[in-house]
Amino acid sequence: MSLDVLALLLAALTLAIGVWGFREWGVGTIERRELASRGTLEEQLDRRRRSPLARLDALLRTAEFGSKLERRLRTAGLEMKLSTFVLAVAGASVVAVVFLWQALAPIFGIVAIFGVVAGIFGYLKRQEERRKEAFTAQLPELARVLSNATQAGLALPTAIDMAAEELDDPAGAELRYTARSIQLGQPFEEAITDLRDRMPSREIGVLISTLLVSSRSGGALVSSLRNISQTLESRKETRREIKTILGESTSTAYAMLGMGVGSYFLINTLMPGAISNMAESTAGLVIILVTMALFTIGFIAVLRMTKLDF
Repeated sequence: MSLDVLALLLAALTLAIGVWGFREWGVGTIERRELASRGTLEEQLDRRRRSPLARLDALLRTAEFGSKLERRLRTAGLEMKLSTFVLAVAGASVVAVVFLWQALAPIFGIVAIFGVVAGIFGYLKRQEERRKEAFTAQLPELARVLSNATQAGLALPTAIDMAAEELDDPAGAELRYTARSIQLGQPFEEAITDLRDRMPSREIGVLISTLLVSSRSGGALVSSLRNISQTLESRKETRREIKTILGESTSTAYAMLGMGVGSYFLINTLMPGAISNMAESTAGLVIILVTMALFTIGFIAVLRMTKLDF
C-alpha cells in the first residue's frame, strides 16, 4: 500500500472520528440543556408551590367553602386561582368601602361590603348559568355525535372522547375532562355522573340517564339518542323564545337597581353633603335604610317573577 493511499485512509478515518465526535458533542450539549431546563422548571414549580398564593390556595381548599368555590369557578369557566378570586373580592370590597364612605356616608361604606360580595357572586352565578346554557344548547349536537359513534360500533367512553374532539367549548372542555377521568381509571358511571353534577339541567339529566341505562343493561341506544337529539332541539328553541320574552323584564330589574343607587349620588351632587347629614340623624338613617331595602326588594322580586324553571 502506497503512502498516498495510507494518508488518504488516515484522513478519512480522522474525518469520520471528527464527525462522530462533533455529533456526540452536539447530542451531549442538547441533553445538558434539557437537564438544565428541566431542573430550572422543577425549581420554578417548587418556588411556585412555596409561594404565598399557593399556600393560600392549599389552605382554602382544605375548607368546604373553598372546595365548593373552586368547583364553581371551574364550572363558570373562569381561569382564575382560588386565592386570586378571594383576594380580588377582598380588594374590591376595600375600594368600595373607602369610596362610598368618603363620597356619601359611612353607612354606605358598610353596606358596600355586602353589595360588592353579592355583586361578584352574582356575576359568578351568571357566568355559571351562561356556561350551562351554552352547554345545554350543544346537547342536540352531542347526542347526534354519540349516536353516530355508537352506530359505528364504538364504545361509549370512546364515543365521548371523540365527541370531546369534535365539539367546541364548553361541551368539548367538559367532555375532555370526563374522558380524561375515565382514562385515569374512574368508572364510566361515576365519570358521567360527575358531568351531570358539574352541568346540572333537565336536558343533561335525560341524556346522562339514557347513557347510564345503556351502559348497565344495553338497549337501542342509537334510536334513543336520535330521539333525544330531536327533543333537545325543540326544547332549545323553546328556551330561546322564553328568554327573549323575559329579556325586557330582566333589564327592568337591573334598571331599577341602577336608579336606586344613582339617586343617592344625584341627591349628593345637587346638595353636597346631604346624604352625610341625613346619616347623622336617626330619622334620616331610617329613611336611607328603608329606601335601600325597598329598591333591593323590588330588584329581587322582579328577578324572581321572571325566573322560570324549564
